[in-house]
Amino acid sequence: MLKNLSLLFAFLVSITVHAEFINIGIFASKKVNSFTFSVRAGKYALFTESGKVKELNSKTSLNIKYIDGFVQVKEDGKLIGKYRKVNLMGIGWYNHFMVKSVSPSGLERRYDDNLKIVAQRSQMQLINNLDLDNYVAGVVEAEVGRNPPKEYFKLQAIICRTYALANTEKHEVGGYNLCDEVHCQAYHGKTFFNNIVEASMQTRGAVIVDSDIQLITAAFHSSCGGQTVNSEDVWSKSLYYLRSVKDTFCLKHRNATWEKVIDKNQWQKYLTARLPNTIQPNTILNFSVGDRLRYFPESKLSFEELRDKFRLRSTYFNATETDSKVVLNGKGFGHGVGLCQIGAMEMAALGYNYSEILHFYYSGVHIIDLSALDFFKED
Repeated sequence: MLKNLSLLFAFLVSITVHAEFINIGIFASKKVNSFTFSVRAGKYALFTESGKVKELNSKTSLNIKYIDGFVQVKEDGKLIGKYRKVNLMGIGWYNHFMVKSVSPSGLERRYDDNLKIVAQRSQMQLINNLDLDNYVAGVVEAEVGRNPPKEYFKLQAIICRTYALANTEKHEVGGYNLCDEVHCQAYHGKTFFNNIVEASMQTRGAVIVDSDIQLITAAFHSSCGGQTVNSEDVWSKSLYYLRSVKDTFCLKHRNATWEKVIDKNQWQKYLTARLPNTIQPNTILNFSVGDRLRYFPESKLSFEELRDKFRLRSTYFNATETDSKVVLNGKGFGHGVGLCQIGAMEMAALGYNYSEILHFYYSGVHIIDLSALDFFKED
């Protein structure tokens, strides 16, 4: 019996994805030191390094607190025990739970499947161990909300699934696969929106691969402003499927254009220090670009550097001098590589299916099932 429990615990501790489960670090930046765990559906079992402690039902609520390097677990004010590791595992056919933070206060989210808690040097580490497609559904809502057409949700689900599986080692040192912030993919827990849940399940197992049957870098951004960017114009690596494309679908929507006013002296001083002496001062204050460019004309100053320095929405903009200011008129929002979300949503609204939209933004890629991916890996 103890051997079986040890094997179960090892399964939950592992950061490798088994049976399409994935481990997501949650509340990592919040430093949660005390919270309540309550069953919202199904049945749970409390496991620790000592084995199974007890079963929990929908009437159960646990108070969990970090104390001196241990995870303290109480029920109705009564101490259950102090442990180094705690696993709350769903053992019903459908399980989800709620985490409500006590310290700090104000954090409340629901999650599917399982919760692992590990005592570290100064705080608890919370890891949501869950079915990949439950995770994908949660990411889709966190990334795009509930307003897009249902066909777009299918597309975003495939993209999110591809990204997750391509980055399962991103937080290997931390003991989990991905975090719940934009550093990986935004994830706020369980979604209850049927269109998103259905989109995730209807595309279950679908991922995007390149011509070598490798998971692609499924880059996306909010709005390209009419033209996406080659991958090497933002990052160092050139990828054949991340090519610049003209995109008219996003032009009439929010974030298609923007304006920012900057102090002329600040702008001129920064650019002058980084541009060749041969460039005329007037060119620094007044310029127009027809297409997206990687570098300021006749220089090695990248528009990406200007975007970061002046906190611009994109690298796609013109400049006009006016009195003591420089007015930047730009297009798009985000890095511009890969899929333009606003454009893709418009395509979905116009009746394009998710495959047509995907191939518009990613050149020469393929949608395959995970089982086929495993076959090619073995081959």
